[in-house]
Amino acid sequence: MKTQPTRLDIDTSVLAGLAILSPENRQKVWQAIDSLESFDPDQPLDSKIKKGVISDKVFYMLHATPIYRVIFTMRDRSEIEVIDLFRKERLEYFAKFRE
Repeated sequence: MKTQPTRLDIDTSVLAGLAILSPENRQKVWQAIDSLESFDPDQPLDSKIKKGVISDKVFYMLHATPIYRVIFTMRDRSEIEVIDLFRKERLEYFAKFRE
């Protein structure tokens, strides 16, 4: 259990998604999300994190597990907002629209 305040603000839709995962996948995704506590956008990105800019807003995608991806943004450079959790296949499906 954490005893320090967290930098993470996790959207309720992400929490609902986590609730339906298998215990093993839930634990792995939570570990990946928890690792964002040390995220610093001024440092080189970890190989599991990709950065994108849409309409002047910066988004990051975390490769949480081989199956699951997490989208997050920075709020006031001190808080991380976790806004989406989805399967890798969903990303691949929508990428086909760009072709």
